Amino acid sequence: MKKVGIIGASGYTGHELVKILKKHSNVELVVLNSKSYEGKKVKELYFDFNGEEIYTNYSIDEINKMKLDCMFLCVPHTKAFELLPQLKSKKIVDLSADYRFKKIQKYEEVYEVKHLDEKNNKKAVYGLPELFKEKIKKAKIVGNPGCYATICTLTSYPIQKFAKYIVFDCKSGYSGAGKSSTYAKDHDTIKENIVAYKLTNHRHKYEIEQFIKTKLSFTPHVIDAFQGMMCTTHVTLKEKTNKDEIVKAFKDFYNDEPFIKIMEDNIPDLHDIQKNNYCCIGGFEIDENNQLVVVSVIDNLLKGASGQAVQNMNLMLGFDENMGL
Repeated sequence: MKKVGIIGASGYTGHELVKILKKHSNVELVVLNSKSYEGKKVKELYFDFNGEEIYTNYSIDEINKMKLDCMFLCVPHTKAFELLPQLKSKKIVDLSADYRFKKIQKYEEVYEVKHLDEKNNKKAVYGLPELFKEKIKKAKIVGNPGCYATICTLTSYPIQKFAKYIVFDCKSGYSGAGKSSTYAKDHDTIKENIVAYKLTNHRHKYEIEQFIKTKLSFTPHVIDAFQGMMCTTHVTLKEKTNKDEIVKAFKDFYNDEPFIKIMEDNIPDLHDIQKNNYCCIGGFEIDENNQLVVVSVIDNLLKGASGQAVQNMNLMLGFDENMGL
């Protein structure tokens, strides 16, 4: 039995991790750190939870003495710079953006802060298993991808060679904005509404551009749903291409990937992925202007965050990739 922990266990992504790890047959969750809720039972904060687990607030020294096999960091951006270098856990999965960019200069441009841990950044592996599985297996530190970056990259990576230009039109449940967001505190702000934001310069655009080299545009929206995310991808094709070629490219690339579903004759929707770790990809229609439309969906809290983090942990610790998921 491997011992694991979470710093930042009371946020949305932390709570999803608590739920997954609690039912994982090969790990014991021993650290549930939350400064705000130390000593309180998880079920006092989340009424969907039926366990007796209690939020902790161990010091770094106390955590290091436990010799954890894996630690998850569910902390705000820049906070991981402070915590990660002090941790002696065998494996670390960081769910913030701090270790997602291989080029530190790009991180500093996008997040407008100084990167404070170049040494560990060099060791970190980008945690998208469908692209970097073998590297993740050997990694000590994994930078868990952003939710929009996950869905956009998975939707476009296999068909880059066909693309002249790509437009990602994404819509996400309001849980993606976090517990402190206006939407979470006052649901009326999003009720029966769709809110577009960061029309051309959302941070995840630059994360996507690390892997998608075709010129691209990306605009996110928040919708009146708690969790779930849809990406409608418009691809201007370089030359005449038929649907069969596109579908074959996806099937060949994601052959045997346990969490990718290619829905050849259907358009996926949020009900296909809410509360599971799948990415469903479908649509595949080409119009008279030689524009391909692909629709994909993930749960922003799971495949877009905590589920993918556990998928990475499984690979890092030598478990079956889908264990607990």
